[in-house]
This record gives sequence, structure tokens and C-alpha cells, in this order.
Amino acid sequence: MEGVARLKKQGMQDLVLDLQDNGGGYLMAAVGVANEFLKRNDLVVYTQGRASKRDEFRANGNGRLLDGKVVVLVNEFSASAAEIVTGAIQDQDRGSVVGRRTFGKGLVQRPIPFRDGSMIRLTIAHYYTPSGRCIQKPYQKGDIESYERELDNRYKRGELYSADSIHFADSLKYQTLRQHRTVYGAVE
Repeated sequence: MEGVARLKKQGMQDLVLDLQDNGGGYLMAAVGVANEFLKRNDLVVYTQGRASKRDEFRANGNGRLLDGKVVVLVNEFSASAAEIVTGAIQDQDRGSVVGRRTFGKGLVQRPIPFRDGSMIRLTIAHYYTPSGRCIQKPYQKGDIESYERELDNRYKRGELYSADSIHFADSLKYQTLRQHRTVYGAVE
């Protein structure tokens, strides 16, 4: 935000937020970044699981980037917290997203430590964008090979270099919350 303050002093009115190759980070950091762009009470992200109730994270309205155009750049290596920020800006119609379909890393995991110092991370929920899109890319239980080869398969289908090679089922269509633009959820 120090950099933003300097740019605003120099006359910045619009912003390009480059989240390409950003593997993400912590949930609350993502909520804090999204808050800079969103109005008070705008939904940033929510979590929900089979045994976990819906838990919402909202903007508090004190952001410093509430005006001006915003463009978010993403690619297939933008993941996790970067996807939370991108989804919030897109779904709340605060800005546009340019780039490739993101990685799809949206699992809420609870660490469970053991006495020997080791730990497991138990998936308890998924992250969802404000319009209801699950951030986690689909996977079949026990089929780790397909999950790991998903980026290779995007390349083989031509998705990474030819826009006309990208096809989405109608069931993957969602609407942004203000302007009702069509956006797409995870590929089946």
C-alpha cells in the first residue's frame, strides 16, 4: 500500500494488478487485499464443507482503491489466495480479469499435529467466490494422476495458446453480482 500511495501521489487513477504466477498465501491476507477494492459489506469469499457451515468474509469498506478501473492479470499458475482476490474483484464487478484459467487451488485445510512433530492437513471445506464458484478444480478421489496432469491436458487441448480451443458447459456459467456478466466456474 506504500507503493499505491506513491503512485496516487504521482496521479495514478487506474490499476493493473498482476497476479500471474502468484501461488497464493494466507486467507486473511487475500481478504485484506480484496478489501482495498471493495465496498463495505461486499462478500470477498466464503467457505463451506460437508460438515462445516458457511463462513463468510466481507470487506469493511475502508479500502484505498475504491475508485478507478482495475484489471487483474492471471495465468495457470495463479492459485489459492490470488484466486480469492481475483474472484472477489470479478464477481463484485469491481474490475476485469485478463489471462488464462487459474490453477484451481481452493481447499480449506485444518492442520492436525502429531506428537512426533509430523502433521497432516485435513480438508474440511472449499473456498467459493461471491457468485458461488468453487475455486478448487475438480478431482476424482483416488485419481491423482489426472489431477497432476491437468495443466498438461490444457496444453494438449490448445487452451494455453488458442482461445477458440476453450469450451465450457452451460452448467459452468455464473453471473457477476452487479452487472450480471457471464463468468465461468471450474471445468468439469
